[in-house]
Formats: sequence, structure tokens, C-alpha cells
Amino acid sequence: MTATRRQFLATATAAAWGLPAAAGLPAVFAGSSDQAAERVAKVSLDDDRQFAAIKERFEADYPGIRLSLMEVDGRDRLRSEHGGMRVFWIYRGQGQVELPAGYRTQEGGPGLLPEGYVPDPLDPELAELLDAIGRQMPTVGPQAAAHVQTIFDRRRGDVLIGDFAVEMWNLEHIPRPWAQDSRVEDLLVSLFDWYRRAGYSTKQTGSYEPVLAGDQIVACGDQSVAVRGRFRCLAMEKEDRSVSHISTARRLPYLVDTAGGCSFDFDPYRRLPLTWYMDHPGMQGDGVNFVNSHVVNIPRELSSTHFHPRQSPLGGLPQTEMYLVLDPRVANLETHGREASILLFPDLRDLNRYEELALQPGDFVYIPPNVGHRGLDVFVNVLTVPGFKPHNEIYIDQEIRDRTDGQAPYNEDGLDRKNYDRLEDFL
Repeated sequence: MTATRRQFLATATAAAWGLPAAAGLPAVFAGSSDQAAERVAKVSLDDDRQFAAIKERFEADYPGIRLSLMEVDGRDRLRSEHGGMRVFWIYRGQGQVELPAGYRTQEGGPGLLPEGYVPDPLDPELAELLDAIGRQMPTVGPQAAAHVQTIFDRRRGDVLIGDFAVEMWNLEHIPRPWAQDSRVEDLLVSLFDWYRRAGYSTKQTGSYEPVLAGDQIVACGDQSVAVRGRFRCLAMEKEDRSVSHISTARRLPYLVDTAGGCSFDFDPYRRLPLTWYMDHPGMQGDGVNFVNSHVVNIPRELSSTHFHPRQSPLGGLPQTEMYLVLDPRVANLETHGREASILLFPDLRDLNRYEELALQPGDFVYIPPNVGHRGLDVFVNVLTVPGFKPHNEIYIDQEIRDRTDGQAPYNEDGLDRKNYDRLEDFL
């Protein structure tokens, strides 16, 4: 894209936000006469004026959810502002959170939690269910079996450690039946009745514990959470939710890394502080979900261009994705000289229109539904409202190649991920 076009976009965006051109949000913007395109704002969380603009937009798009910033310098308490469920994500700095004796958490996997946590004994009924599935694993299809095995990997004798919601989310995306035997299929479905209750550990002695960028803390209702240190947080609060469906803290070092594989050029990393919860396969609507958080190191080679449609096939709120950019050094990740960016396609009717925005820690990118996007070599907390809805990613690398004669950037390795018939059905 030419410099002139970039300047036009910045000026148009500034006007749309009521800002002077010099203070324009770095963003892709289509003029008001172009109803096919969507505004995509990139702001620095260090710029109060830019954040105020994106806060206003977010709260207009999602009434009942408040967006805010919080800075801790010394001792403080994290609390809700409106009596709801407020989720904090640290994006800079470090500190400690006070967790009392008796604190229960679904963090962890074998060997991940620090000393002082005791995992719950495995419920005999769940143990019997897992044993029964294990005996019938040869009847489970290979795609489903891979995700079931990761649940088994959390088990150590008579305990099972950590939240296996992501395994259930992954299973939901495998075409059914998951098993050749209908009785085994029923056993697999019954896992949805257990994952919210299983995998807990209990802290034996109260103390402060470390928190870093990427970690998540929840405060609900009239309760507050004591913290100390120096760090900055982005927060979202669901005003009508006074009880949390997850534990107070989700810390990246204590979560199972689901990235898999290895790369000599890019360090794999994928940990899920807050993922999608389903009551049963094929659940309609959003259930308890109002926001999700996945912390991911995204290499360009494995990143497919996609969008989230304005109307989800399973109903509920439309899905907006947000990038909260983190410093990869926090997780001891090497950049290998690569520079982080995001590709954006704001108009799905014209895939020749795109913008690549450079990203740095502290940036926040707001990506509405029906905007094509692809993260490139970026370590990021990917936030989604209301969450990572199942069957709600539409992959368009093949469409980009074919409709632009290969002139717009696409991922060659993502061509076979096309999962729809006609792009026009989403427009």
C-alpha cells in the first residue's frame, strides 16, 4: 500500500473518531459511504486518548461489558467497578497475587503447579468413565483419539490435574461420530458433564505468588484480590455476572502448553487462560461465556487468514477478536530477528484491499466480525468477545489467492483449510 493511501486512511480514521489528523488512530478505515468494509482500530494502551476512543466503541458494540485499564504500583486490590465479573490481563510488568489457604484452581498439569497445592482425588465415577473409554480407544477415530489422549495425559494414578475444557472444544470440531461404537460415543459425550468439576487442586497455605505479563486475575461482586508489584492490566467487566465460572488466577507457567511441535525459526507457545465452555456438543448460544483469552506465539507459516462471521452458526453474540500484544521475552521466547505485524482485510468484497500493521508490546488491535486477519510472528494475548465460538472461523487464503490473482498476501499452507462454499453467503 502506498504512503499516500496510508495517510488517507489515518486521516479518515481520525475524522471518524473526532480526533485531529495528527492524533489519528493507526487503523484501517473505510469511508462511511462504503458499507461493505469495517473499521479496524490499532491503539497504544499508553495513549489515554486513543484508549478512550476504543473504549467508547467497544462498550457501544457490547453493552453491559466495560473495558478499562488498571495500573498497580506497590500494594493494591483488584475489584469490580460495577459489581460484576471483572477479568484482568497483565500486559506489562510483574508482581504478586495473594491466594489464601483453601484456594481452589483448575490450573496445572502433571508437574506444573508449585509446591503447596494438593490435587483432588479423582471422583470414582469419572475414574470409571475414563477407564471405560481407555479400554475402547481402538474404536475411537484417530482425530478424536488425539484429544482424548491429552485428557488421559493429565491423569496420574488417582488424580487428574487441570482444566480440560480445550480438549472438549477441540473434540467439538471433529466430525461425528467420534467412535465406531455408539456406546463409546455416549461415553465420550458424557465427558461434557465432568470437565467443569474435575481437575481441581487446593492450596494448603496462604501466600503471595508471582504474576507476569499474560497472566489473568478475576475479581467478582463485592470481593477483591490483593496484589503488589508494578504492572499494568487491561480489564473487562460483565456487569450482570457477580459469580465467576473460573478460578481467581490463571498463570501461564501453570497451564499446559497446547502448541505442540517445534520450530528452529520460531518458538511454539499456546496457553489458554480462559477458553470456551460448553454444556454439551453442539451447544447453541453463548452459555456462560462472555470473553476468552488465548496467549499464543503466532508464526507466519502456521497462521491462516480468517474472519468471524457477523452471524454465528450456533447463535449468540457476534465474535470480535482483539490482539493484546505482549513482549515475547516474558515467556523466554526468541524472535529470531522477525518483526511482529498483523494483516487485515477490512472489505471481504474486495480482497485487493489490505493493510499490514506493525505491532509492538502494549498495542491493542480491535478486529470486528467480517474482517479478514492474520497474525504474523507476534506474541499476543488473543481476546475474543464473547469467546472462541465453535465453528466460527472462516478461512479465506484460497479466496485471497484466487480473487487477487495471487497479488494480495496469503498463506500457501492454508489453502486447504477453506471450510465454506460461497464467500458471498457471509456478506
